[in-house]
Order: sequence, then structure tokens, then C-alpha cells
Amino acid sequence: MYIKVAMFNPFVSDFNKLRRFSRIVYLYGCYSREDAENFNIAKRTFDDELRRMRIFLGEDKYLSSEREGKKTLPCIVEDFFREVENPLVNLYFSKTSTALKTTLFFLTLQIFNLEKERGVLLAQLLDRISEVLECEVADSEIESSLKRILKQMEKLSIIRYLKSERKYVLCSCVKDVFKDFSIDEIKDIYISVLFFINSHVPSVPGWYLKESLEKYLLELGEREFVEDVARMFWFTYVPHHHVLEENLVWQFLEAAQTNKKIKVLYCPRNKKQKIEFVCIPARIVYDVKLGRFYFLVLKEEEISALPSWRTEKIEILSEGFDPQQIEEVSNVIEKCFFVSIPEREDKFQKIKIRFKSPQDSSYNFVLARVKRELRNAKITKADNQFFEVEYEISNIKEIKGWLRSFGDRAVIIGDSEVSRQLKEEMINEWKEILKNYGSLS
Repeated sequence: MYIKVAMFNPFVSDFNKLRRFSRIVYLYGCYSREDAENFNIAKRTFDDELRRMRIFLGEDKYLSSEREGKKTLPCIVEDFFREVENPLVNLYFSKTSTALKTTLFFLTLQIFNLEKERGVLLAQLLDRISEVLECEVADSEIESSLKRILKQMEKLSIIRYLKSERKYVLCSCVKDVFKDFSIDEIKDIYISVLFFINSHVPSVPGWYLKESLEKYLLELGEREFVEDVARMFWFTYVPHHHVLEENLVWQFLEAAQTNKKIKVLYCPRNKKQKIEFVCIPARIVYDVKLGRFYFLVLKEEEISALPSWRTEKIEILSEGFDPQQIEEVSNVIEKCFFVSIPEREDKFQKIKIRFKSPQDSSYNFVLARVKRELRNAKITKADNQFFEVEYEISNIKEIKGWLRSFGDRAVIIGDSEVSRQLKEEMINEWKEILKNYGSLS
């Protein structure tokens, strides 16, 4: 009697699953194999995804583990002063598909290279591939898998289909895109790319360019230069995890630019059951401080803000929408302080704040910041020491952190209901802080 044991498949066939695992277990807390079940992650899935991350990130380089009683808590270790790499980008570099699709991709490339002049029929491709594939790799879906691979290669302009001859031919490719650049120019480009991929978003395409330039420089014998440049920058507190959401961002952006509706698989807060709905893509918001994307969508004539870390999947539909639908709600979106979007414009409430101007500086940086960060605010200068601001908000939760960042320079003075509520909450939170640090008297 033989028992067939399922073999571990290192290929990433479902990146959404790996993204969710990476977010929950590694980025937003260290959780053990036992804890993962609280997030509807099975122990077998935990083991498989952890094994993939060990392969892609490197066991000794970025992964570590801590002990909590009998539990083992795996975690990602980053050292800002050691290197400028974003380890999570390696998950994208390793993003493939099934073993069959990966094999088909490279086999078709080899066949096309052998038949550059004549081209290849689909039947010929199937015959040649079937001759070399092992029975463990091939399956009954080989023809449909091959057609999807060919379609993908067409989209990437690797091949083109000649309808009249019903055959595929290899497109002419540039052999060396860097040949017209001097070595010093390539070095300058490399340094610039290394800087911008750590300071701008989205950045995954830039990481691919960085990898290509690095391999090119190493081929030219510039290993010492590459190692020196890696020590040139320190990027402290860079939110590396934003790269996990970038394929969702590109899908959202593509749908918005082509005026196509999207289907979203979403995980609501405090609910284990996922929901799926169709909506219109409106805006992308990026929180620079925390490295978070938000998707503003129009659903049943209401605006919603979907945090990217609770957005599991985005699918672009063939159904289009009228861009005028977004224009009709753009005024509401632009009035919002951040991403708390009210259902109707009349849901905005006024608050009034007094700001203290700096006395030790000729430049009023407080006023400049308020003008920059509060759009459409009404600003009244009381005297040389103070100025007052009237502003409409849709949610007091988001503005509290912003107000606290001014320290004693900002005081809520309005007598509206929302102003009183905001002031009371701010006072209670400061009291909690004083409990933790002791009385200042």
C-alpha cells in the first residue's frame, strides 16, 4: 500500500494568499502557528507560506524567530544601517505561477528562437512541447495553459500573431538597451534609481530596473562600485510593506484610466466573512507617514474608502462607466481631510481652532503648514501672536493626530457640537498620556 504525500510547491500561484499572510503574520504583529487560526489561516497554509518566505527572503538575512513559552514567533528583521534593500520586493521577484506555466513560458521562448524567420503554428508548439514535458508536469489543461501564456507574451510584445498565416512570430528585441550610454552615465542612472525607489511610490517597477542595472554593472566588472553605492544611503523608517499592495494599485489605476468598473473582494473590519461587490474606481490615496494605500470607490452612488490592507483582490470588469459620475462627487472628496468620506455633502461639520504663531522665527511655519494641509479652510488673523481657522470635517478621528502634532500651538475654541466633542476627546486622551508618564505637577 502506497500513500501519496502532497509535495511542497514553492511557486506562488496565488499572490493574494501570500500577501495576506505577509501582512498579518509579519508586518502587523508576530504571530505563531497557533495564533494564525484566529485570522482564518490554516496551520498547513501557515507552514507553506512561511516556507515560501524563507526561500524568497533568505533564512539568515531577513527572517528570525522569538520564543513565547512553547510558541515560536517568526518575524522579519530589517537593519536600516546595513543596507537599502526592501526585502519584501523579493516576494514580487519570486511571483510566478504554476510549475507548468513557468515551464511553458521558457519552452515557447526556446522554440520561437529556433524559428525566428518562419514562425510557429499553435499545433506545432503543442507537438514540440509534448515531446519534452515530463508526465508529472504536463496535464490535460496544457493547451488552454499554452494559449494563456501566448496571450501574455503578446501583451508583453515578445511575440505577435499573424492572422493571415495563423502563426506566431518572435518580435525583434533590442539586444542592449544600455549600449549607447557611457559607464559613468549608467552609474549615475543607477544611483538615481536607487534613491527614487526608496522615496517614491509606487516603486516595484523601479526595483526591477534597479536589478537589471545592477546585473549589467556586475557584468562590466563594477562590483566595487555597486557595493559602495549600497553604503551611500540610509533610508530610515521607510514603510517597506507598501510594495505588497502595488499590484492592487496598478489594477485600480488601469481600471480608472480605461473607465472600467472593478469587482472587489474585501475584508470588513471586525468581520471574518469576506464580501464581494462591484464599484467604480475614483481616487487613490497614499498615506506617506504609515505607507498605506486607500481606494476611494463609488458604490451605489455612495463614496467609500477601502484600506488596501483589507482589500484582498481587485478584478477589472468589461463593463464601463461614465467618468462624469466621478466628477459629480469630486467636490465631496476634495473637501475631506483624509479618507473619511461622508455619504452626503451636508454631513460635514464645522470646527474652529486657534493656532499660536512662532515668536522665535521670522517665518510663520505654522501658518504655512495649515495653508498647505487644510484645503478650503477659512483663516482669520487675530493678531501677531494668533490666527484662527474654521474648517469643515467629516470625521474627528483622523484630525486628532494632526492636531496633536502641533503640541500647544493648536487649541480648539469652537462652540459647535463637533468642536466640543473633539475637545473633550483630546483632553481625555491627554489625561491617559499623563497617567502613563506621571503627573507633571
